[in-house]
Amino acid sequence: MNEVIRFLMKGLLKSKYIFILPVAIIVLVGSMLVMNSIQSGATKQELQETFNNRKDTVHLLITSTLTKERVIGLTPEEQQSLESLLLKEQYINDILKKLDENDLQIAEQQLAFLNEYENYIAFKAIPYLGEQSVTVEKEKAEALIDHQLAYTEQNTPYKTALFTKQLFQILFSPVTAFLLLLVFSYKYMFDRENRTFDFFKMNSLSSTAIYFGYLMPLLLVELCYIVIGYVLSFLPPLLSGNLNTIYYPVEVTVNSEVVLIPIWKWLVFIPIGWGIFCAILLLLFTCLIKQQVKLGLLFSLISLPVLISYIVSLKTGFLMYNPIHLIVSYEQLLLNLNRLVYYLIIMFLLVLVCTGLTYAVINMKSVSLGVPEYTASKKQYRPNRKFKLLQFEHMKKKRKGHILLTVLLLFGIIGGTVIVVNEQYRTFPDKALKIIESSQNTNIQDQTHWKLVADEFEMEQELQQRMAEETGEELEILDQNPYQAMIKQLEMRFEALEHLKADIHSPTFAETFRDVMNSFEPGSYKESDNTLWTMTDMASEEQEIVLDEKRITPWPLGHKWVSKFDDLSQALDQEHYERLKLFQEQNTKYGDSSSFAMYRFLDWNLMLVVLFLFVFILWTTMADEYRPTLSMNFLATKPIRFSSIYIMKWIYNLTVACSLLLITGTIVFLIATLIGGAGDWDYPILIYATERLEDSFIFSTANNAYFYFESLSSLLFKSGVLVFLQLFFLNSLFSFIGKLMKNHYAAIIVTSILVITGYFAGNHYIELTSSMYNPFVYFDTWNIVDGWKSIEANNAKVNFLTGTGILLIGGILLLGLGLLFKRKVNS
Repeated sequence: MNEVIRFLMKGLLKSKYIFILPVAIIVLVGSMLVMNSIQSGATKQELQETFNNRKDTVHLLITSTLTKERVIGLTPEEQQSLESLLLKEQYINDILKKLDENDLQIAEQQLAFLNEYENYIAFKAIPYLGEQSVTVEKEKAEALIDHQLAYTEQNTPYKTALFTKQLFQILFSPVTAFLLLLVFSYKYMFDRENRTFDFFKMNSLSSTAIYFGYLMPLLLVELCYIVIGYVLSFLPPLLSGNLNTIYYPVEVTVNSEVVLIPIWKWLVFIPIGWGIFCAILLLLFTCLIKQQVKLGLLFSLISLPVLISYIVSLKTGFLMYNPIHLIVSYEQLLLNLNRLVYYLIIMFLLVLVCTGLTYAVINMKSVSLGVPEYTASKKQYRPNRKFKLLQFEHMKKKRKGHILLTVLLLFGIIGGTVIVVNEQYRTFPDKALKIIESSQNTNIQDQTHWKLVADEFEMEQELQQRMAEETGEELEILDQNPYQAMIKQLEMRFEALEHLKADIHSPTFAETFRDVMNSFEPGSYKESDNTLWTMTDMASEEQEIVLDEKRITPWPLGHKWVSKFDDLSQALDQEHYERLKLFQEQNTKYGDSSSFAMYRFLDWNLMLVVLFLFVFILWTTMADEYRPTLSMNFLATKPIRFSSIYIMKWIYNLTVACSLLLITGTIVFLIATLIGGAGDWDYPILIYATERLEDSFIFSTANNAYFYFESLSSLLFKSGVLVFLQLFFLNSLFSFIGKLMKNHYAAIIVTSILVITGYFAGNHYIELTSSMYNPFVYFDTWNIVDGWKSIEANNAKVNFLTGTGILLIGGILLLGLGLLFKRKVNS
């Protein structure tokens, strides 16, 4: 085995690609460091906004209390509350002064403020902060004081351990695990083609020595990757003297409870868990290459147990014996150090068991899942008379590995979308908890406002009563403060939200959440002034009617379908922005069905990524025959017209792209259906319109636009047609550019620049009348089929039918130009 290890390690060390890995990590670290340093400051701004709002609230309470003291006097409890308010104002001023000086060491003043706040609410029942938020904030401040830490950037860190954690989550992710496995697979193909394994057998080495010797360098490469990633990720906090930020507490929602977890637990678990997971994959990889499995089947067989483990985690939740938690859904392990160590021990024992099984498989002599194919032993190429050019193009792509690579990346993109959608659905109760607490905080702010108004009313009543007693006049005094009804209503809403927390893990939570949020609404939009009829309110109510008629279960979460008119960019000020953001979060939709995953895939416009994938890897052009391989002179000697070669390349591109997209999409769709079902294909989706084309269209006065509903299946069908025509047009464009150029890579670059420029220019200048003729505008698939693009363009002609026509005509014209263009072949 030592001979095999030395032989392979010598080959790896002499490889010209050996420095790609560390260079790539250095580039990633440097890029993120620069980007995060440019975008830093969000935490400071957030703290300033928080304490400025608190200062305004405290100032308002002080003003109200001083006015009452001046007019009618204060009780002893109210006097104590005033002293507490003045003290809190001083703490807030100290905090804001430090923040203005870019000093985020405010934990001591913050803790003093929170302690004084608890004293204040004991004197006066006007709480203006949420109880849960105060508890979490206090725990965080105490943790910061214990480790002598300041607040630091959390979203875009660049010189603290939070930056290291952010890098770890990229470097040690499921994606990098499978990319590393892909690199090892191509190395195995190269070694198999070079008869490396036959060479080992000729030297009288046993199967155990050969395959375990082959496994060890791969494990060493994995270990080197972990060490390099670990060291480079720790450099920024180490060089900046912020290594103690490994104790920085981060808020995490686990089991619908907000807890604080120090950074060091992530930094310990992530690389170890990733390393163990990769080791298990490599052991399975070794078993399969011993059985001479082809690369496509190898990836399928490796992905299958991973997929099963993931489905089990979705159905059963966290399990101590499920290895999938090495790379995803591992937050529960971080809560308890003993559980973390226990889980890692179990996974290490699993690696030992897998090693024993690998040893048994390697020593099996009768089982083989495939026969090795070498270049010399492959069947002779026998072209089909009618499709010989198509067959030849496919053979070239297949032998280069481009077909398999495209399939794997398609599975990664489409399957990754399904995983993200399911993860969002799995964790939506945790998101709901944050939404509920944010709603409660907003509710408390409203209660504070109305309690102050009620106090002012009572003070005015008492003042008028004193004046009436002095003058001897009779004064009609109201039996009840009219503002108490509003306060009571807000308190009832707060209690309703509190009850929602208790039911957050109930199977009917989504329906209960929807009903509770709906109960806060003032009534039907039809009862209000029609000038206030927003599309969100109208569409939500009309959609609910359609859902009830069709007996379709609404998608969680929330009772509103937020229209694209309610964008965060429409916020008037910071408070409006926060309320608008909360409103959107309350009504974000989640689902785990295959139809919902397809909806999200198109809504996120991931098809654009797939189109670039085809251009960069899969498709071919006439430029391919010049460079990187000069074969045009050879083709000129054959009785084949160049126009035939051109049209066959065009047909091949379209055929292979549609076939691979259909095959991978269907497989992922079936898996998604197995996980969460097919979903409701008749789900009504909001469609925007600038003109009333049918009687069923409803007009929104506030947004000056029409809307109606179409079924999800109808929109998915339209999207499918549009996607096919996007492929049609882009293929014609790429083929035409490839005809003009003599370098395949130059053709890829020029095509990419044209698509990116056309797409962003078309969307930036969307209001121009000529934008409807820009084919790249119609690459925004979902915004075309749901009509939003016509709203942005203020042009009803920017729609699905126009898009299909423009893409079809444009593709035909480019194909015709490519056929007409003649290039002289240099002999």
